[in-house]
Amino acid sequence: MRGSRTATIALRRWCNSLASPSLQTERALAGVSSSSGDVREGDQINSSTTFSVSQRFAPVGGFSSSFFRLYSVAAAVAEEGGLDAGSPEVERVYKELNESIRQKRMPEASLLPSLLQNCGSPADVKLAFDVVDRLRRLKAVQGQQKTNYNKHMVQLMAEACIRSGDAQAALPTLMKRNVYGFTPSLDQAHLLLKHALGQKDTKLMLKVLRTMVASEVFPTPVSAELILRTCKDAGNTELLIQLAKEMRVNGVSLKKSLYDMLIATAANVGDVKAVHEVQEWREEQGMAHTTASAFALAKALVLDGKCEEAAKMIGDHCTDAVKRGIYLQIMVKVWPLQVGAKVEEGEKESFLEDLKKKVVTMSESLAQSGCNVPVDVNEDFAKGSGSKSKAEDEVWTASASS
Repeated sequence: MRGSRTATIALRRWCNSLASPSLQTERALAGVSSSSGDVREGDQINSSTTFSVSQRFAPVGGFSSSFFRLYSVAAAVAEEGGLDAGSPEVERVYKELNESIRQKRMPEASLLPSLLQNCGSPADVKLAFDVVDRLRRLKAVQGQQKTNYNKHMVQLMAEACIRSGDAQAALPTLMKRNVYGFTPSLDQAHLLLKHALGQKDTKLMLKVLRTMVASEVFPTPVSAELILRTCKDAGNTELLIQLAKEMRVNGVSLKKSLYDMLIATAANVGDVKAVHEVQEWREEQGMAHTTASAFALAKALVLDGKCEEAAKMIGDHCTDAVKRGIYLQIMVKVWPLQVGAKVEEGEKESFLEDLKKKVVTMSESLAQSGCNVPVDVNEDFAKGSGSKSKAEDEVWTASASS
């Protein structure tokens, strides 16, 4: 019980730090790295920072003033004539619902879900928010004890906002205290996080995360995976590592597959410090090396000039010759361009020349230890075109067909 309270307090503190983001977080949001990660082991997502309740809710970038005008209490009780016209079907159902509300009788149960399912534009969503609030107040006037909407209805509202192209409009469904009668839950949080992941939108993801924790809907391992993969897919490695660190500190468990993704992504952009930090986390969890983690550490060792140690790392922990060969080809063909993208343009040529010498030394050391090296570093070095290059795809395709 005490442990649970401690974790809750820590998460609320995390909420405070996100509500007033540090310069480091802002810099992370502004920067876009070219990382993608070459992790293939467990790199699948299942479909299924110190942050406390703050009186001033202030997401990164802030909500636009129009957001508050549209979704404030005043807007919720706006006159029907003050709202823009929606689509014909939504208008029809909206008028039918309002007619019932004016007569102070509860409308048919199927009408509200029908309206929400037909919403497809911001104008439709405004009508939906308006009638949802009117209906909730009617229920309250009639003395119904349960005036809040059930989970299914809240989910329909969140889906309507996403369908309309304005996912941010769904944030009130996650707020603990709202005038519409929505009860926040992980279901709509994950719906919005999945949308942010699909759009590679770190700003929306952070707004959803802040709203979640401010409403005491704390992240789970599934939430963490959606959040961190959004950072990875958006190429924001700095934010990825920072959020992973804060989640661990504040008691949010990370799935084992995420550790491989974290360490490989850090290695791909040449963040040696982050590579060793994530490896420490892996050791704390008692995790054995995978091919992905061994190659990530080998990359960090090569960047530090410890080429023989890198070869030993690969030889000791990558016993599957086929998989080792695939990762070696990616390391030679693709990784130099990934890590080189973080280097100043004027220094890139000399950096790649030096890196090539180091990779050659590592490959020779690996061959001397008896490991097969199925790639010619001198011929194939940096012959890809990025993390999603034809070179990488060809390597994996060839492996699958063999």
